[in-house]
Amino acid sequence: MTLAVVVATEPVEAAAAGGPASTAELHYGDTDQALLRRLLDQLASLNVHDAHVIARPETATALRHPDEAADPGHTVVESYDIAMDLREIARLAGAAREPVLILHGDLVMSNEQLARVVHDAKPGALALVAGRRPEGEPTRPVVRTKGGLVVSAGSRHHQVTDPDAEFRGVLRLAPKVAGELAAAAKNLADLVGTLPESEPVRTLGEARQEVSRFVDNEAVAIERALRERPAAGSADTALGGTPPRGDDAPALLLVGLVRSGVRVAARPVRDLVCDRVLTVGQVSAARAAVDAVDEDRVRLNDAVKGNDGFFTTYAVSTYSRYIARWAAGRKLTPNMVTSMSMAVAVVAAVWFSEGTRLGLVVGGVLLYFAFVLDCVDGQLARYTRQFSTLGAWLDATFDRAKEYVVYAGLAVGSTAAAVGTAAHGGDVWVLAVAALILQTVRHMIDFSFEAARVRAPAAPLPEVPLTDRDDSVLDPPPRPAGPARRSGGLGQLAMWLSARTERIGGLRWAKKIVILPIGERFALIAITAALFNAKVTFLSLLIWGSLATAYTLTGRVLRSVAR
Repeated sequence: MTLAVVVATEPVEAAAAGGPASTAELHYGDTDQALLRRLLDQLASLNVHDAHVIARPETATALRHPDEAADPGHTVVESYDIAMDLREIARLAGAAREPVLILHGDLVMSNEQLARVVHDAKPGALALVAGRRPEGEPTRPVVRTKGGLVVSAGSRHHQVTDPDAEFRGVLRLAPKVAGELAAAAKNLADLVGTLPESEPVRTLGEARQEVSRFVDNEAVAIERALRERPAAGSADTALGGTPPRGDDAPALLLVGLVRSGVRVAARPVRDLVCDRVLTVGQVSAARAAVDAVDEDRVRLNDAVKGNDGFFTTYAVSTYSRYIARWAAGRKLTPNMVTSMSMAVAVVAAVWFSEGTRLGLVVGGVLLYFAFVLDCVDGQLARYTRQFSTLGAWLDATFDRAKEYVVYAGLAVGSTAAAVGTAAHGGDVWVLAVAALILQTVRHMIDFSFEAARVRAPAAPLPEVPLTDRDDSVLDPPPRPAGPARRSGGLGQLAMWLSARTERIGGLRWAKKIVILPIGERFALIAITAALFNAKVTFLSLLIWGSLATAYTLTGRVLRSVAR
């Protein structure tokens, strides 16, 4: 369950006699098209039924159901000013035992974007951000990010030095940080009347623009097309072109959290839609922006891991995502697909044990499809958001079991093959056991290193008084004039080289291939078995695996020394 606090306090226009529908009707009307009601319906569809709407008295009546018992989906709270807004949020967050969601009532969001926020399983706080619009002054609260965190946040009373993104009005806090939200809200409620107005941006030179981290090219093209429509010739009809006129409690809360030292993750909106609709003219643009994005395609593409190996990326994930969607449509669970992958690997091992050329070819093909299903189970889990401890354990266990049962099948088939045929490799059990031991040692190196790593606690973020207008304490360090000098021995040099090579596509892929990850191992087994025999397969595994072990072990030692 999730507690949602919807801040619907933006001033609204009055409808002109005989004119178009007012912003009030579009936001808070009785029709299903009203923006706030659409947002509440979206929350209800995600099983968020505990929603509290904070509204000004002039709109609270329109939002309150005549018979509240008949409409338990949300509670309307009347508030007269920003201080009351913050105190109500503090009361709700202080009593919360579930995740807390803070968002504006005039937001238009893609269903997928809202679902990602609601279902986020991270234990801390997050804020939705998007790259700054390059033209003109910012119309949304600006933030500066670093390392995936919001390190400085702005409001009408607080500046941000060299911002690189905008806050899109959505906060989510796990239960363990709801107390910090309540404390920040109480503190702000006491101070809000005394805070001075401020310009939003302070520049220390050339601002660091990292918009590409937050904005998808397709979303940029969609927004540009909407802005360039003939009917959309002014900020009144352009999304993001109109600054809010009312109080902004979510932005103040983000400032309060960041300045009190809470680690707030910066979650990019990327190619989905999340923006406030503040005028009548922007309603159609917002709906067009939502309709222009294929949310299922976005969700499907994001189900594919971005850091897979070369073989997995180019020989499997190019189409396995569509198998995952097909499986989702037939109500298959990730654990079912994991079990299917194990079963196909066992059948491949049986074919390998035949000791014939046909058996080796068929076994190689089946092993490839066993690996495809191994990729599909994770993609299906991410696509359907079905995660479990059992699933993670099954996936890791069956990965080892599939590989070792194939080793056994190849060894049996090599002995059973007719002498003199290409499939005959002789007694390769010693090689099979050696390959199994080598792979076990590799897993031990990886798992023990991760378990033994001394993870230093995250450095506490500096606390900045809310009464300070600028964020001087949080100023980014000046950029070095030339290449930084590297020191600290061989370990530091190795880490620096590793980081630099990650930026070079060919070297990055070479590093992934040389460590012989599971995709490359299964491909090596399938190809060498189909073209040659089990002896060649095991020798290839031992030679490449030894090189991978030496490379990995050297890297682990150097990293340990560097730390």
